[in-house]
Amino acid sequence: MTQIRAKTLELLDSLSDEKLIYVFNILQNLEAFSRSEERQDKHSADDAFSTLMKYSRSLPEDFDYKAELEAAREERYGSFN
Repeated sequence: MTQIRAKTLELLDSLSDEKLIYVFNILQNLEAFSRSEERQDKHSADDAFSTLMKYSRSLPEDFDYKAELEAAREERYGSFN
């Protein structure tokens, strides 16, 4: 058992039943919040992936990415040369 767990259990043992109710409620809320946050993160990642996949398309066979990249660089940074 870790030191923090041992100290926490000592503190809980020293509390009255009335105060333990508050601690119990806090722990329940914390656990529920953690679960809800995990579900939301997974849901957000799924939504983001779905949105990204809506924009995916195949490029034409004759697409020259090097020429496109060079044209974009020239357009954006051409004035620096």
